[in-house]
Amino acid sequence: MNQAVRIVVQDIDRYGRSVGRVYVGNLDVNRELIRNGWAWAYLDYLQDTSLIALEQQARDGKLGLWNDPNPIPPWEWRQGIR
Repeated sequence: MNQAVRIVVQDIDRYGRSVGRVYVGNLDVNRELIRNGWAWAYLDYLQDTSLIALEQQARDGKLGLWNDPNPIPPWEWRQGIR
């Protein structure tokens, strides 16, 4: 069964890109990525502060990228801080 993909735009960043939440059916993909340790809760555009606690739980559980002792945030990687 195919479920509808829906994007809810919450902001526009300084480059004119849409910042928002992605849903597949009722599943909040952003929340699931953070909860499972596959994404950071990016604080610059964060509107749902509950994502901070989910990220901390993933860190504490060493899930996903938090299994690495020193994961490099994408914004640092892009700046060459490796």
